Amino acid sequence: MKNKAIAKLGRENHLNGLLSRLPFLTIIYGVQCTVIHLFAKDLDVSQFATTLGLMLIGLVTGLFIYDKYHHVLLYSDHILVYFEPLNTAKRINYSEIEDIVIPENECEFSSIMLKLKNKDNVTFHFVDFPHEVKQVINDIKNNNTEIEDLAA
Repeated sequence: MKNKAIAKLGRENHLNGLLSRLPFLTIIYGVQCTVIHLFAKDLDVSQFATTLGLMLIGLVTGLFIYDKYHHVLLYSDHILVYFEPLNTAKRINYSEIEDIVIPENECEFSSIMLKLKNKDNVTFHFVDFPHEVKQVINDIKNNNTEIEDLAA
């Protein structure tokens, strides 16, 4: 029987926040194009607007792809990190983890950094509720896998 994942780190809060801010980002884009049009008469506004628009699209697309296709699965003996578009995977055994660094206060989403015993660092960005995730990882690490509803 194949080892089944206990939990998967979520990024829904970041994705929802990103999507809710799209109108604001669009307004800022429009304001920047207007300011350039008014104050930089010698600049080709259409080229500026196109470049700025492509950069904005690239940023939002990149964040969306990361949120949707970068997976962190917690198993009973290891963490599996994989990125679907590039078909890459990394296994981190709990025994390799020296410390888990999270923000001081709980928040909807934040980065989590695993400090490994070999002095490497592994960072997961935009993870929902980092304090809960740290507790779940520590519980699993300490062989306390009898936890219900670990979808952090």
